[in-house]
Amino acid sequence: MLDSMREWGLFLLKRFAIFLVALFGVSVITFVVTHKIGNPVYLLVGTRYNQEMLDNIVREIGLDRPLHEQYLRYASNLLQGNLGTSRFSYNPVLQDIRNRLPATLELSTWALAMGVLWAVPAGVLAAMRPRGLLARFADLMARTGVSMPGFWLGLLLIFVFFAELHWFPAPLGRIARSIGAPEYVTGWYSIDTLLAGDHEAFLSSVSHLILPALTLAITTSPSTLQITRKRMQEVLQSDYIRSARAFGLPAGVVYRYALRNTLGPVVTMIAMTYGYLLSGTVLVEVVFTWPGLGLYAVDAMNHSDYEPIMGVVLLSSGFYLLVYLASDIFNALFDPRVRTEL
Repeated sequence: MLDSMREWGLFLLKRFAIFLVALFGVSVITFVVTHKIGNPVYLLVGTRYNQEMLDNIVREIGLDRPLHEQYLRYASNLLQGNLGTSRFSYNPVLQDIRNRLPATLELSTWALAMGVLWAVPAGVLAAMRPRGLLARFADLMARTGVSMPGFWLGLLLIFVFFAELHWFPAPLGRIARSIGAPEYVTGWYSIDTLLAGDHEAFLSSVSHLILPALTLAITTSPSTLQITRKRMQEVLQSDYIRSARAFGLPAGVVYRYALRNTLGPVVTMIAMTYGYLLSGTVLVEVVFTWPGLGLYAVDAMNHSDYEPIMGVVLLSSGFYLLVYLASDIFNALFDPRVRTEL
């Protein structure tokens, strides 16, 4: 018991150390890159300015100091929970992110659920019958999802299902303007409208959500399908599965053990996909005018607004590392060998 607790303690300590080091590296790289791509001073002075005005603002916001001093100042504010202030919206970056994060999380979670619900069962069944019709269909969907850019697929779905068939509403936000946003509880319109008991608003929010979520699901689920299929095939061909079949165990029991030994890599891939979705929705959010972090980051880049860009990148990276850490812990619960790695 004591050895197991010590093993778990070392495992968690190593994973948290990797998490912190990676987050520090992301903050340094993001800070340096954003300070090299543009000068936010021109956003502050407007169109009418002189050199004296530029110099005064540069000194006022500390851009005349060495880059390492600027980073130390930024890191100090970061440790206090201060992500800075947007020089375009004049709002604290943390406030802007808090307002927009629920929209991106809702879209990402729906997309992940839609992708996993078809990719994992399809991968398992395709591995069980590699020459069957479902396996061929899975291959076709995987190749289609990998080959099509998300923004192009989004435009195609808008053209077909909105412009031609009129099955879905115009891609203009999260809910119909005639209905308006529900009372804030979670920030997820699909949940808040249910909590409010407003079925019309719920249907409107879901109808606005389906096309962008489907776009992301189609383009991100092929990796989950392929890893599920490949891992399931490897497990079904392993010695212990062949032995189980030789001893006459029922097929249901055999496949249950095979599926359990397939879960590790699949869960890791799902976690990586979820982390990617939080920062990979940029172009899809632009196409569907979805007011999330992606659209916020694009607006910030267009105005050379440092703080929002760094805040979004740092949050996305932290979320990615966090879900990856959660997947490591989940795998360690089912496979003790994971706790002895590194």
